[in-house]
Amino acid sequence: MKITAVESFDLQLPASEEEQSLGAITTTGVTRVRTDAGIIGYAFHGVGAAGAATTDTIAPVLVGQDPLAIEQHLQRDPSLLEWPAVEHALWDIAGKAAGLPVSKLLGGAREHIPVYLTCVWPGAADQSDVPPERQVDDIARYVAHGFTAIKYRVWRPDPLDDVAVAQAVRQRVGGRETVELMLDRTAHAPGTVWDYETAYRVARAFEQADGTWLEECFDRSDVESPARLAAAVDIPITGGEGDRGLDKFARYLAARSFDIVQPDTYTCGGILTLRKISALAEGFGIPCIPHGTHGLGLAGWLQVVGALPNCRLLELAITVPPLLPWEQWAPLERLLNGGSPFQIEGTVIEIPQGPGLGLDVDETAIERYRVS
Repeated sequence: MKITAVESFDLQLPASEEEQSLGAITTTGVTRVRTDAGIIGYAFHGVGAAGAATTDTIAPVLVGQDPLAIEQHLQRDPSLLEWPAVEHALWDIAGKAAGLPVSKLLGGAREHIPVYLTCVWPGAADQSDVPPERQVDDIARYVAHGFTAIKYRVWRPDPLDDVAVAQAVRQRVGGRETVELMLDRTAHAPGTVWDYETAYRVARAFEQADGTWLEECFDRSDVESPARLAAAVDIPITGGEGDRGLDKFARYLAARSFDIVQPDTYTCGGILTLRKISALAEGFGIPCIPHGTHGLGLAGWLQVVGALPNCRLLELAITVPPLLPWEQWAPLERLLNGGSPFQIEGTVIEIPQGPGLGLDVDETAIERYRVS
C-alpha cells in the first residue's frame, strides 16, 4: 500500500443563527491522505492549521511511501507543525487496514474514559465581564447533567476572584465527591506571567476550596518554578500543553516540575509522540492527562487516551456555556454517516471501536462543505 495524495483544507458547515450565536462549531479543518488501496485517512483540526504547507511541503515527501511506516515518517522532520494532522490520518489508515480501532493498535488500555469540561465563557478573555454568579449557575447546571469535573480560567486581574468562584460552587453543589474543580492559568496566554508568590498564594487558596489541580502557572520555558511550587503545596501542579517532543517532557519529569503532565495530541508532535511521553511519565510514576479538544478532532484524542494506562480523564475543550458538548459539535455531524460518533453516558465517554479513528466520514459531504 502506498500514499497517493496528501491534502489539507477547511470546511464551513451550515448552522442556524441561534447555533452560531451560542458558540456551536461550524468550521473545521481536515487533512486527508489517500492510498492506492482505496483506504482514506482523515484528521480534523483547527481551521487554517495546515493548509498549503501540507500540500507543498509534506505531500512531496510522503506520496509514494508506505502509510504504515509512521515512525520512519516522523523521523524525517518532526519539527513540521503540520505533521501531527497527517500522522493522525495515517493512524486512521493503519486502523482501517487492520480492521481495528487505533487504541487497540497502541495497546488497548480501556474502551471508556471519564471526561471533564473546560469552560470558557463568551466575552472578555479574562472572563472579568462574566458575573461570578453566572459561572456558578452554569457549572451547577453541568453538574446536574451528570458532569463531575469542570475546569475554568484563572485569568481575572485578581486571581483570588476566580478562586472565589470555586468556593461558591462548593457552597452550591458540594465537595469533590460531587464535582472536581480545576483552575487553568495557561501560562503566558493571559498576557502576564505570575511570579512565584502569586502562584503560591493562589494554590493555597484553591486548596481551601478543595481544588483538584492548578495548571500552567508560569512561563513555559520555566522548569524550576513549577517544581518549587509542586514541592511546596498539596494541590497538584500541572502543565505541558504547549510543549513539543520528548526532550522538554524529560526535563519536566527529571525536575519533578509537574504532578501531572498534559501534552497536547497535536502540539506535542502527534499520537505516537504522545504515547512515548505517556510511557516516559509512567516510568516516573506521573499521570499523563493530555490537553483536550472538541469537535471531530476528538476522535484522535479518544484513541490515544484509550491506550494510556496512566490517564484517568479526557478534557473536552473548549466548552462554551450554556451549551452541552454534543450541542456544540452538532453541526459537524453533517460530515459523517450515522450521526454523532461520540457517546457520553453521565460523565463517561465511549472510545469508538470502529476501524481507525472511528469516524465514518461522508466523502460527499466533505466535498459539499469544502472551502475553496
